[in-house]
Amino acid sequence: ELLREEGLVLRALLLPVLGGKLNAKLWTQELEVRGDFKYVIVDGKYVKLRGGRRGVLLIALGLTDHGVRAVLDVVLTGEEDVVSYWDLLVRLWRRYNLTLVVADGVKALDTAISRSGIQVARQTCLVHLKRRVDRRVRVLLDLLLSLAESVPTRGSPLLSYLLAPRELWPLLRSNNLAESFNSLLERRRFGKCHSPWRILQIAQAIALNYNLSTCYLALVIILQEPLFLRDMIKYIQ
Repeated sequence: ELLREEGLVLRALLLPVLGGKLNAKLWTQELEVRGDFKYVIVDGKYVKLRGGRRGVLLIALGLTDHGVRAVLDVVLTGEEDVVSYWDLLVRLWRRYNLTLVVADGVKALDTAISRSGIQVARQTCLVHLKRRVDRRVRVLLDLLLSLAESVPTRGSPLLSYLLAPRELWPLLRSNNLAESFNSLLERRRFGKCHSPWRILQIAQAIALNYNLSTCYLALVIILQEPLFLRDMIKYIQ
């Protein structure tokens, strides 16, 4: 039923044609990333489009229980609305066993989660939350988080990151990982003459390079493990 609804939404977005040109609100192409990604960090970056318009690149960065990270999807949409987040969630749900979505306080994302029917926990970005409150509230919030981590209590959007292994808690308390990837997009200035498809292609190329580099670093770390080296020496001998 969910997949059928997705098809109806996409047809409604992509079929209207005006003057021989596609009047599309959403430009999308899936990245092929394999792995048991349960935790997804979502963030958006605004870009300029032709004709003085503005679009949003929605970034979904995934984490596994072992800390492997990768950009799972990049979507170019007209705005951060419910339909855009709904489509992104369904695309991710089809490919991965999602348990947690991390993002700043985007109401459209919360609405998309509730309407999609996908059973996934929601974690509010605590860094953004702390920026919006005064110093005394930040101190109380830090105390609350410290107590919660010593005696894990799950269910609140502030504490949903406790669903993950303890080693991942620092990474899932905020959407900093996705913002760090967005900083790579910042270095690539998108020109006003670029078409939506071209902008999406550039963003996906950056995502592929990011995934390759993180995979390479993980491989280097594994190769440097003493146990791995010992077993390798035994195998060679």
